[in-house]
Amino acid sequence: MVSLKYIFFLVLIGCLAKPEKVDVYSIISKANCKGPSRVYHTELHATVDGYTRFHQSYPSSDPDYDAVIYGDSLGFTLAGDTIERWTESKEISVGKSHSFHMIAYNPKLIFNFIDGQYLDTAGNEVFFTFDKKSKQVQSFLITNPYDTEESIQIIFTKWEDINGIDLPMQVHIIQGEKDEYFFEFYEVKINDDLLIKIPAS
Repeated sequence: MVSLKYIFFLVLIGCLAKPEKVDVYSIISKANCKGPSRVYHTELHATVDGYTRFHQSYPSSDPDYDAVIYGDSLGFTLAGDTIERWTESKEISVGKSHSFHMIAYNPKLIFNFIDGQYLDTAGNEVFFTFDKKSKQVQSFLITNPYDTEESIQIIFTKWEDINGIDLPMQVHIIQGEKDEYFFEFYEVKINDDLLIKIPAS
């Protein structure tokens, strides 16, 4: 006869065990954000094959910014369900660098990795800090595509297990050593069926 202690032990082990790690194809992230002059909301959709949707909405009368990116060179902004205009290469760089959770999962899915260096879409080097033990991305430093004399530091904190993948739920951005932005993620979904790619047509 199986003892109650043994049953309790098995239940305890099951509760403590981490969820089984999944193969990531897509990540949907939603965050409440605060910048130097206003609060806003960000929603990001990213896939491992280079698709990114970067949507920011504001509580003021300012229009939403909603951009879709394919790879390193094709992007467009949306006005409702209609393509408004094709994006500049600088916008593509900004949008891809906001794919924080895909970067945390594997930075090589967002940035080009050539000869041991990470490069953004403009060819500027991206500098990473990794945790020595876990190898997780702790922070990275990029060049502002709109002002190449200015650097932007992105710091990951408050890590949580999402479907067996450790991902940051807080992101702190320091732009030009003066302007600060804070992203507080309240929802992160991996391989969610709600992610539907918007075609470039």
